[in-house]
Amino acid sequence: MWHFREMSRGEINQDPTQEDYFNTDHLESFSDALVREAIQNSLDAKPRGTEGPVGVRIAFGSVSNADSRGRRIRARFIEGLYPHIGATDLPIEQPKPDEPFDFLVFEDFGTRGLVGDPAAADDPPEGAPADFFYFWRNIGRGKKEADERGRWGLGKTMFPASSRIHSFFGLTVRHDDHRRLLMGQSMLSIHRLDGRKHYPYGYFGNVDADDGFVLPADDPDTLEEFSSAFWISRRDDPGLSVVIPFPRKEITAPLVVRSVIHHYFFPILSGELIVEVDDGGNATLIDRSTIDAVARDH
Repeated sequence: MWHFREMSRGEINQDPTQEDYFNTDHLESFSDALVREAIQNSLDAKPRGTEGPVGVRIAFGSVSNADSRGRRIRARFIEGLYPHIGATDLPIEQPKPDEPFDFLVFEDFGTRGLVGDPAAADDPPEGAPADFFYFWRNIGRGKKEADERGRWGLGKTMFPASSRIHSFFGLTVRHDDHRRLLMGQSMLSIHRLDGRKHYPYGYFGNVDADDGFVLPADDPDTLEEFSSAFWISRRDDPGLSVVIPFPRKEITAPLVVRSVIHHYFFPILSGELIVEVDDGGNATLIDRSTIDAVARDH
């Protein structure tokens, strides 16, 4: 279900450059940038007029490739990417067949999810719900109000930038119509495969055979298989669950905890935000009652 469209002869050739915004020489850079950008967008996605904090869950998981379940998950959701990864000139070390399938989960709760028309291909009318369009169909473009933090169009590039294979998935439940939708995106470079030139951005979803437009998967079997495979805690709660396959080694649970405290000390103290960091079953809860103790431990 991964699809990279073929490029026509006269198109401008330009590889993605967004990751350059986040490149630093410090080992903490990716943990710091991921936490800062992702939580910022979750706080912005809280529906206006609603009560209660935004909840964020950041979980580190791994599935062994030694059993049939691990091999099945990898074949179902990742292996369709490998030919395209192997054809790029990016410095990507393709995961080895016997390597454990590590992944990072970022989920938010008390948010509106990716609302708006999943089939929209152009800027929606002023005032129309557009989260889905701006999240999946744009890079470096967003529609945030003046009082919101940051710019979603750039911030969401931290998801593929945090992956060793430059890819991520997003499962959303929308607060307005309660639809559950799953898509994936990969950010590579222009590449040739089987003699044909392909666009650097690829999608995981259902491909329209007429024009190659990719729509989200919404069939219950695929959504349940995905949720089970990646330990998604969301059921019918509105919000967004992001899965980053093969996260960069620099991103660790202790560094994530430190980044949460450093960047979001005041929203946590005010009761606006609660964060749980789960390191393979060892969970750290960061809220207004625990933040002092967690800060001393880290």
